[in-house]
Amino acid sequence: MGKKILNVGCGNDQYGTHRIDVFKTLATTEVGDLDKKLPYPSNYFDEIYCKSVLEHIKNLGTFTDECYRILKKGGKIWIRTDYAGFVLLHLAKKHEHNKAYEKLFTNQDPFGHTQKEGDVEDHHYHLFVASHLQYLFRKFKQHKFNYFYGGSNTLKIMLYKLMPKHIGACHIEMEAIKG
Repeated sequence: MGKKILNVGCGNDQYGTHRIDVFKTLATTEVGDLDKKLPYPSNYFDEIYCKSVLEHIKNLGTFTDECYRILKKGGKIWIRTDYAGFVLLHLAKKHEHNKAYEKLFTNQDPFGHTQKEGDVEDHHYHLFVASHLQYLFRKFKQHKFNYFYGGSNTLKIMLYKLMPKHIGACHIEMEAIKG
């Protein structure tokens, strides 16, 4: 049997053997509330993939505990989330999603799925730096961090990378292993 991979907040992303989101999309295999107990057995997954989701979760303690519970020993969790040091977040008036801002960096559907009137709210509740992620996922071992410089404009990306202390990075990525 192959690896079991959970894609948390999958949107329309087909990556993973199991894909959960708060919205039903063509990719989801499960619809669920990511702020509550996840509908999977303990020690079930070899990998958890969580791209641009953590900032939307209100109950981070429950979420991190659930990720630890459902991941097998030696399993990997990979997370990409918003980086609190990103200069444009400090210049913007709002920190939650807005379509123009998302399209500036991704040139795609801003949520990975379409929201309809009356759907669950989809806001940013948190911004992160490496120490936040390391603390939240302290049960995990071997934390590795990477900074992601998004966008399609090569000149902007080069300028962002020249800025001190990663203030040009729009996302931070963490990979950790369950001990």
